[in-house]
Amino acid sequence: MLASYLMSRRARFIAVLIGLGALCGSPAVAQVLKMDYQNNRMSGSLRNGAIDVSAQQQRRIYEDGSNVLQPVAVVRVNGIEVGRLVGAEKGGGSPAAVVQIAEMDPANPYPEVLLSSFSGGAHCCNQIQVLTSDRSGQTWREVKLGPFDGGPSPAQDPLGNGQLMIVGVDNRFLYRFDCYACSWAPARIWQLQGDAFVDVTHRPEFKPLHRRKLQRMAEWFQQKSPGSQNGFLAGYVANKALVGELYDGWDRMIQRYDRSSTWGLEECKGNTDDNGKCLGRQIIYSSFPEALRAFLVDTGYITPSGEQLIR
Repeated sequence: MLASYLMSRRARFIAVLIGLGALCGSPAVAQVLKMDYQNNRMSGSLRNGAIDVSAQQQRRIYEDGSNVLQPVAVVRVNGIEVGRLVGAEKGGGSPAAVVQIAEMDPANPYPEVLLSSFSGGAHCCNQIQVLTSDRSGQTWREVKLGPFDGGPSPAQDPLGNGQLMIVGVDNRFLYRFDCYACSWAPARIWQLQGDAFVDVTHRPEFKPLHRRKLQRMAEWFQQKSPGSQNGFLAGYVANKALVGELYDGWDRMIQRYDRSSTWGLEECKGNTDDNGKCLGRQIIYSSFPEALRAFLVDTGYITPSGEQLIR
């Protein structure tokens, strides 16, 4: 029963990502190469103007006999190699990688090349790498993002203007106030700016995306005995904050949270040793609302004084 529930919850979590993708409606879908067993493809190529990409899942056998597959994408401009992206190693199971030519930074003369690859493991991990040029188009560099929960996915177009971004969920909510399968997380959006990814989740132009997420979450309140109260409500309040409705979300949370749960009421401000002992400052909160407020401040959803962010 538990395994079935977890699989169902994970499927719903993936469906949320798919829903975000449907809202984004990326115009560059034709420039995506998927390398996995499901698509029966372990190599391929893409081309966009002067840029061409050849990619493959390279197999390697180590001295200890272990066998791994690792995606490699070689990028050329006018036939001259300008760089290559080497993705996450995947030992056993099904390898999975996505290669994409995507316009992610209009400040330079060429579109970017993205490699998103899956490392394997429980709830983990999607590793994102992007090869991008400088303003002159002469120098190329690699920019990394992640790792994140879930499998590989292409960049998306959340504003419908042709500039693609990384759209996912805020992994900081997973396990924070409940189990992985019981946690809900708001969308998180990353924009490539030069040689770095910038978190643009809170910009007002993305409110329609966050409102779409809230419409799906509203079903939870219609249930007579919904489970996973605190793991859900943490994500709900954060989503409400993203659309400028923090106080309404907070009031609904106060009415519905599980007062008997102690998950997330202890926090270590610092590192832990190999046995999980806190080496920094140990904080014990008296209630879920107190812990949630501190968490939302730390993650930038509300101000340090507990007020709605104004964007």
